[in-house]
Amino acid sequence: MRQTVPPLPEALVPCFDADGDEPFTWLREAAATIRDQRLDHGAVLVHGLPLDGPEDLVRARDALGVAAHTPTEAFNNRSDFGNGIVSPITWPGDRMICPFQEASFSRTFPTVVLTACLAPPDGAGRTHLGDMRRMAEHLPARLADRVRAEGWMMSRSFHAKFGISWQEAFSVPDSAALDEVLRAAGIESSWLPEGTLHTMRHRPGFLAHPTTGEECWFNQISFLNAGNLDPVERRVMTETFGKYLPTNTYFGDGTTLSDDDLAAVQHAYDAVRTHVRWRRGDLLIADNIITAQGRSPFEGAPAFLVALGED
Repeated sequence: MRQTVPPLPEALVPCFDADGDEPFTWLREAAATIRDQRLDHGAVLVHGLPLDGPEDLVRARDALGVAAHTPTEAFNNRSDFGNGIVSPITWPGDRMICPFQEASFSRTFPTVVLTACLAPPDGAGRTHLGDMRRMAEHLPARLADRVRAEGWMMSRSFHAKFGISWQEAFSVPDSAALDEVLRAAGIESSWLPEGTLHTMRHRPGFLAHPTTGEECWFNQISFLNAGNLDPVERRVMTETFGKYLPTNTYFGDGTTLSDDDLAAVQHAYDAVRTHVRWRRGDLLIADNIITAQGRSPFEGAPAFLVALGED
C-alpha cells in the first residue's frame, strides 16, 4: 500500500492513493488498514477513485465493508439517490457550516460518513474536521462537566410553510405513524395551535466510542442553538414564531446557554479544527463519533455525495 504525504500541510489525516488499474479491488484490500487509521486519526482521505455518481459511492462503501445507515429523522431536505446515498445537507454556498456530527440528536446515528467529491469547489473552499476526543480539554471545565453530567436538550417545531414538514422529517404519512416513531426515538411531543408539531428530546453530551472506549463530545448543542443564528434572522424568527423556534438547544436541565457558553464551544471547535482541500475523485472516510465535519463557504459548482454508514 502506498501512503502519500497529505497534499496540504493542514490536511492532517492519513492520505492514500488508490490503485489506478483496480481502484475498488485496492480499496477492498486496504479496508482493514483504512479502518484502523480512521479509529486512530478520526478520518482518512483516499485520492484517485473513479467517483462519478451514486453507484460508484455504493461500490466504495461496499468495498470498505460498511453497511448502509437509514436515518430515523431528517434535519433538512437532502436529495436521496437510493441505496443509502444522499446529498450533503442543504446549506447556502456562501455560508460556513459549523462543525457537527451527523444525527447526533438521534438515538440511532451513523458511525461512519463517506463523502465523495465528484467536482471540487473553486478557490479556497475546504472541509473542516474536528477531533471530538479533544474538545473537553479546550472547554471551560465547568461547561464540559455540566454537559457530561446533564447532557443536552433539543427543541424542534414544525411550522407550516417553513422548512421541511414533520411528515418529511420522520418519513411518516400520518400522526398515528408519527406517534410510533416518536415513542421509539424517545422524543416528547405536543401540538400547538394551527397544527404545529413541537418536539423535545434529551440526549447525552458525550459518548464513549464503541470500539476504542474514548470519550467523545457528541452533540449539536451549539450547531442548532438559536444564539448562533444571524442576529437579523434570529430577530425575524423570534418575532414570527415566539419561543417555538424551528430549532433550539438547552443544557440538560432546560437552562438556556449564554453567549459566553456558545463562544466557548466555538472556541473549542476552532482549537481542534483541521482542513481538507478537495480533489476530484477524493473519498473522505470519517468516523462520525470521533470527527465533526463542517466547511468554509464554497464557490463554483461543487458536487458531493454522502453515504451514511455503520461498521
